[in-house]
Amino acid sequence: MTEIRYVVLSDVHFGAQNSMLTSVVEKPGSPAATGRFEVAPDVPSPLLVAAMDGLRTLVAGQSQPPTLILAGDVLDLALSSDAVASTAFGCFVDLAFGGSTPLFGPSVYYLPGNHDHHLWEGAREAQYIKYLQDLAPGEPLEDPWHVTSLSADLQRPAGNDFLTALVKRRHGCRGVDIHHAYPNLALTDPSGRRCRIISHGHLTEPIYTLMSSLRDVLFPEQADRSPSIAQIESENFAWIDFFWSTLGRSGEVGTDVGLVYADLSSAADLDELAGNLAKSLVSRNHGPHWLRPLESALTVGITRREVRHLARSERGTPGLTLSAKSESGLRSYLEGPVLRQITEELGSVSDDVAFIFGHTHKPFVEHRQLTGYPQPVCIYNTGGWVVDTSAPALTQGAVAVLLDEELNVASLQFYRQNSAGGTDPVQVLALAEPGVNPLHDKLAAEVDPSAEPWRTVSDAAAQLIAQRYRLQATITAAKA
Repeated sequence: MTEIRYVVLSDVHFGAQNSMLTSVVEKPGSPAATGRFEVAPDVPSPLLVAAMDGLRTLVAGQSQPPTLILAGDVLDLALSSDAVASTAFGCFVDLAFGGSTPLFGPSVYYLPGNHDHHLWEGAREAQYIKYLQDLAPGEPLEDPWHVTSLSADLQRPAGNDFLTALVKRRHGCRGVDIHHAYPNLALTDPSGRRCRIISHGHLTEPIYTLMSSLRDVLFPEQADRSPSIAQIESENFAWIDFFWSTLGRSGEVGTDVGLVYADLSSAADLDELAGNLAKSLVSRNHGPHWLRPLESALTVGITRREVRHLARSERGTPGLTLSAKSESGLRSYLEGPVLRQITEELGSVSDDVAFIFGHTHKPFVEHRQLTGYPQPVCIYNTGGWVVDTSAPALTQGAVAVLLDEELNVASLQFYRQNSAGGTDPVQVLALAEPGVNPLHDKLAAEVDPSAEPWRTVSDAAAQLIAQRYRLQATITAAKA
């Protein structure tokens, strides 16, 4: 009997207003200036409850519960406070691990993304402290590590006291352990025939490797055409952490960053927002006043450039599954640093490789013929559980990627926005021919979108999509 062994979720963005898995209270008639929409992080979202019920139905009767893999942007530390994100995450923990029959097993893999990258910084610092405590007196020191191995370094675990405390404080969750992996995690079968690489996916976009690009421009003699994962992260971790994972929580600066994310359609608005952000940054500098005009001009120029980059990223192209630049970035990431990591750590490239990632908020399942891989690579995108436009974005939706004991892969799509302003029915996204993938065939036979609990999933998603459209329209109108 085919059983689900792993469930991959990403881009849930707990705490953010636009997250479908975070409850938002709407006060009709209230002017936008007084806060028409308010996050209620201690109340589980109806879609979160329905989605967990759906997964519970699929794993009922299994010999063991599946392992949960959280593939980034789980706690939204860029667009919400620690307390709000943590409280919303707590609702998820209760549904996933609480009660007499937890939905998931006690070991969890957590792969931070760009919005929760700060959690990786905490995890690797804890890892280094443990290393120092175990080091023999007089033994030479190594530098801290910026990445884990594909096996998640279980011999040298990267824990996180913050996340552990959030989970274990929930009733019935004392036995749950979180293992950090960053940025890539590999699942392999005993025969070595199959390999599944899981990653959040932000490093496929050039804006997240900005520091490496600047180095190549300023110091071309240092340019490395085949950098390792560790080199990429060591050069860019501070930038990712600064702008994408912590700056969003910094008072007025954070408000401006939130507005950038809320509306990427107007070039004039983007320039204004970038200017406000840059001025706020400069005002925090305690250097000589006579330097501030020059600092301001330089900072505004740099910030506008990066905000425009953001607008051209996947967030700014809702009509495309992957933009040409992101398609190129995905190919470069898999043919370059990922291929190098597989070869160095696993010894060879399996015949059957799949890459599972999120970040773009646009689910899809496709094959890619990539240099260095014996067979076409299956690409699975988990989509995202957010609605960040005021009108339908037909490419956006949310998926759970499921794997069985033989590492067959299937994508269960919980919702996708449609042109009517609602959602497509729950469905298993097709890739393999029938009979080739037993997990896909099993799920396709079991998931009836017109029956419970899947009908409730679709109903909840449709109601929340409409609410988030109103939310985004209110934010844009307030900014006008």
